[in-house]
Amino acid sequence: MRKLKIKDVVMTSLLTALYLVFYLVASMIVMVLGQFGHAISPGICAIFTGAVILFLTRKVGKFGQFTIMQAIIMLIFSIMGAGYLPWIITSMVAAILADVIASREEKPAVWKVALASGVFHVGQAWGSIVPSWFFLESYKSEWIGRGQTPEAMEEMVKYTTGFMGLVSTFIVFALAVAGVYLGWLILRKHLKEKKEY
Repeated sequence: MRKLKIKDVVMTSLLTALYLVFYLVASMIVMVLGQFGHAISPGICAIFTGAVILFLTRKVGKFGQFTIMQAIIMLIFSIMGAGYLPWIITSMVAAILADVIASREEKPAVWKVALASGVFHVGQAWGSIVPSWFFLESYKSEWIGRGQTPEAMEEMVKYTTGFMGLVSTFIVFALAVAGVYLGWLILRKHLKEKKEY
């Protein structure tokens, strides 16, 4: 397993900055969809960032790349006041799993990158789904205390608790997988990847 070097961390950081730009664009789009859009926002983001994720695996391609990217994302959002421990935990665990799936070889197959992206973004989505499943009242109190209205939280948990949590998880995963294949279609000539995966 190849080790990350300083230049790899720099490249990962630059790609994470690009990822965050797309994340902000996706955040504006999901506002149209209301709280349902917020529940699946990691998937909407993943559609736009599939090319970034694929490019990361081709230009860095080392174990730890997803973990570093997710850690930077969590750090930035925590600095912005949006940090939430369950969100950080689910996101970081998922990023490590994504590394296990698609960072142990230099050039993983596109399906592996797509699977890793699905897990990576489901981890982000579970930051609201897992609390809705296991400690709903504490979750609502936390965010109402941060300024969310009770009505907005009730609307939000409609899409993150129970069966709808599973539906939101599936949608996020499917969008993330689609995003990587879309990215592959965009980048395959640049990456000189003619073989389909």
